[in-house]
Amino acid sequence: MVTRIVKIGGASITDKAQFEHVNLPNIDFIVDLFKNNYKNLILIHGAGSFGHHQAKKYKLNEGYKNTYNYEECRLGVCDTRRSLGRLQQYLLDAFLGAQIPVVRISPFDFLISDQFELTDENYKQLYQRLDILLSNGYVPLLHGDVLLDKKTHWRILSGDDILLKLAEYYQPRQCIFLTSVPGIIQSNGNVIEEFYVGESKIDELDHQSSIIDVTGSMQNKVMIACAIVNKLDTCQVFIVQGVSKNAKHLLSSSINDDEEFILNGSTRILKKH
Repeated sequence: MVTRIVKIGGASITDKAQFEHVNLPNIDFIVDLFKNNYKNLILIHGAGSFGHHQAKKYKLNEGYKNTYNYEECRLGVCDTRRSLGRLQQYLLDAFLGAQIPVVRISPFDFLISDQFELTDENYKQLYQRLDILLSNGYVPLLHGDVLLDKKTHWRILSGDDILLKLAEYYQPRQCIFLTSVPGIIQSNGNVIEEFYVGESKIDELDHQSSIIDVTGSMQNKVMIACAIVNKLDTCQVFIVQGVSKNAKHLLSSSINDDEEFILNGSTRILKKH
């Protein structure tokens, strides 16, 4: 049923160094990528400069601890979600302006964790809602979110983690990360066009970033991408700059089933056979 799942990185549509600063030209470019190619598609977007600042201030990724002011943190949960909603509204306006039938889906409304843990059972209602939307031709738009937690009161769920769960359930033919950079970049500035699971060192990636990000950066993204490739033999996984010719080429054409298909200047995650 699902052909592609695409994660629109927050840094590709906002300036993460500035508070709630949206990049409208980038949003318009990325929306245009899907104008004639949105069937059987699920979209997820990151928060970028919307939500991360509040989540860091109130340490929401740690859950509630007795040393924190509960009332302040509870307001922080609300403010983080308000901020996420602002960014999502920019995206919805752009998608609907392009006549793409996008519907917002907030994980907060469907998922409640228990001591940070989420089981397949927790996801059932979300899957059911997505199944109905997809069967009627809608494009679900999800996002990283704050969740309620039975023990810790709240937690953060990243868009990348949502992508992994949806990939496991729907087994799409492609999972694509649209980012602010061309792909996985080496210390010499070159893009790694073929990143092989188990042979390349994930723990050496992206430790120096000073950008506020409570969900993990490129390192976490690559770990998720590798997990998808490990679990789904038939799924192609790419990390591509969102505003680029490669993104346009990848998303405006039919899926190339060639196992050796590579995009020059972008990264494909592969598994040795």
